[in-house]
Amino acid sequence: MAPTKFQAKILNKGQERYTRYQVQHRKYFGAPQTGRVLDFGCGAGGFVLGALQDGLDAWGIEVDEERERQFDNITERNFPQWRDRFYLYPGRLMPYPSNHFDGIYSWFVFEHVPDPQTSLREIARVLKPGGTLHIHAEDVRNLWEGHALAPWPAYMPREFAAAYLEGLGKPEHADFVTNLVVYISAPIIQEILVTLGLEVVYASAAPVRPAIPEGLYVTNDQEARALGMKMRNIAISGPQENLTIIARKPKI
Repeated sequence: MAPTKFQAKILNKGQERYTRYQVQHRKYFGAPQTGRVLDFGCGAGGFVLGALQDGLDAWGIEVDEERERQFDNITERNFPQWRDRFYLYPGRLMPYPSNHFDGIYSWFVFEHVPDPQTSLREIARVLKPGGTLHIHAEDVRNLWEGHALAPWPAYMPREFAAAYLEGLGKPEHADFVTNLVVYISAPIIQEILVTLGLEVVYASAAPVRPAIPEGLYVTNDQEARALGMKMRNIAISGPQENLTIIARKPKI
């Protein structure tokens, strides 16, 4: 049975991400990824299904129940043999043994993780010695809010997000940005991974972006709203590259 248009979009995006992942793996590790892989924060499972179709032993873990329903609908309709490849969990500790995966991939998840230390510690734990890690996420250094597609003052307190977005003319993103987005950067993730004993083979450099110094002085909704209105007329495009970390767990 052919996938629906919505399911086809998920599958196509997943295949694109999987193809890009293998290109990067060859570039930094000299060979394609093989064996057992985990998509950390797998969404509706497009990457997992792309990897499975290429012969990998792929699994996905996720916290969003709606994503689980989407995965179940896709696999029930098209890939019933892979319905058990999705695991819904409450975050933090993962239900896998140590030294279990040959590779772990994460696509724009860590800007939603309030405790990155625990999540990265768990990733390091379940990764096999010699296993590889690819993390992509939204980097606070870009001064850009990718969900709202808007310029964003660095580290502006989230309690002012709704007023700032109202000033920008994008109030529909307020609940999501206020409640589900946290600040993260490549240096923060790199430092945690190195502390855990992983070798970082690539970390995205600090982007050259125009500063938004007025954001430092926002202390109330009125000031945030005014800054948002001002930023409407300032052209700042999305970044060419967001947070990218590629690492390896040393062999014992």
